[in-house]
Amino acid sequence: MKPAQARAAEVRPHLVEVRNVVKRFPGVIALGDAVLEIRPGEVHALLGENGAGKSTLIKLLNGIYQPDGGTIFVNGVDQTIGGPREAQALGISTIYQEHTLAADLSPIENIFLGRELKSASGLIVDRAAMKKRAETLWSQFGGDRRDLGRPVAELGGLKQRLIEIVKALAFEASLVIMDEPTAQLPDGERALLLAHIRAMRDQGVSVLLVTHRLDELAGTVDRVTVFRDGRWVGTMPMSETSVDDIIHKMVGRDVGSMVAAAARDADQPLDDGAPEVLRATGLVRRGVLHDVSLTLRAGEVLGIGGLAGSGRTEVARALIGADPIDAGTIWANGRQVSPSSPADAVKAGIFMVPEERKTQGIVAGLDVSRNITISAPNKVAQSSFIQRRRERQVAAGYVKELRIKTRSPAEFIENLSGGNQQKVLFARALFSDPNIIIVDEPTQGIDVGAKTEVYRLIRDFVARGRSVIVISSELPELLGLSDRVMIMREGRKAGEIAVPIGAASDQAAMALLQRQVMALATGGKIEQQH
Repeated sequence: MKPAQARAAEVRPHLVEVRNVVKRFPGVIALGDAVLEIRPGEVHALLGENGAGKSTLIKLLNGIYQPDGGTIFVNGVDQTIGGPREAQALGISTIYQEHTLAADLSPIENIFLGRELKSASGLIVDRAAMKKRAETLWSQFGGDRRDLGRPVAELGGLKQRLIEIVKALAFEASLVIMDEPTAQLPDGERALLLAHIRAMRDQGVSVLLVTHRLDELAGTVDRVTVFRDGRWVGTMPMSETSVDDIIHKMVGRDVGSMVAAAARDADQPLDDGAPEVLRATGLVRRGVLHDVSLTLRAGEVLGIGGLAGSGRTEVARALIGADPIDAGTIWANGRQVSPSSPADAVKAGIFMVPEERKTQGIVAGLDVSRNITISAPNKVAQSSFIQRRRERQVAAGYVKELRIKTRSPAEFIENLSGGNQQKVLFARALFSDPNIIIVDEPTQGIDVGAKTEVYRLIRDFVARGRSVIVISSELPELLGLSDRVMIMREGRKAGEIAVPIGAASDQAAMALLQRQVMALATGGKIEQQH
């Protein structure tokens, strides 16, 4: 097997070539003279900020959109791709960030859904042939054959991703496009999926990988193409570039260390005498939370860490009344509260920005302005009627303040990039005027430039004496943002770690803090500072 560097350096014919492709939408050029060249048997990363044109290009390759100019070649032939079925016929399959599997069907039924294998007569579905084909491919990923007979809903995130890959390979895809395939996977499963991607490459399948996790590039990716503002910036072998250089190409400027961007400024230390704004004691939800307590002070960022399934999000949902509790008390802003819904929590001054932005955050079908004001519609209403002019004036103010990239507040929220959708959710939080914001995975699925903007929003909020609870599976982000980190394990509070000011710029200190967090999260021994 040849080293990745040697493979990347070989000059081979292109499997797919995008040449000077243009795609326009009303009022915007989504792609202008886009260029992409994918070789057989390589992992090629397509990178760029949210709104750079990556999703548009994927939809062009998948036949959902048609180009307004330029040419797409597949195996050297000029192709007009009329839809996903035509793309699949050309050997191009796409796995989107959001799962597209039918949860109640088995993996085999999902793999062949709408493309069932038939007997020689062509009249009867050949279930034995489908089972054999699925088992052969599934075994290549080390899968248990028994999983193939279970409903997909019973399988974990990694297995669901692998089923989607098998679905692509079952029809001999030569190019598999993966959009943020590891976004919701814990670190261990993420590493396994990347190993499977490398194995696919070694078997001659090309992978176009779209990811915001730049730490995934080294060791997996052969070449990198960067887009910015809908245009090609450059393509380079991964062995000849660095993450810092890639970031600079993506954003057109130096954004500095992500951790340093998140950290508290030394000239704005936390006030040790700040009043307590939130206290929860003895939170219990049978089978989920076990006697969890926490405190939060004005101007403080409290992080909640732990492995997937440790109860991190469940604590937040209990605080806002999204999930009922069986025992425990909550005080917010000096009074005891018992929120039975997120709306009750907003009235108590607590607002949560959820992890699942698309399913629990944005309201598709509504415009940007309505998505911002929906948390407190009375503020833009008169005599029970929403004043649209007032609503859009308010939204325009947030668009400017939070640097939301949109054609206007009247644009549908689903047309915005992930990072800008996240900013709209922050605008919604600010519009409800809470003094506590809970943010679950604040930068999941958004690019490095948007990350710095989200960090700025959090820092500006606490600088006004307000407070934030951050839940994040990215340890550098969690430690960079937080003044204290509470670690969860198996539904219980495993401990707390204070994050000293200046730790974010001290590599050794950050490494020690990360090891301490992981020790508490896994039940190991905590390493002390020497």
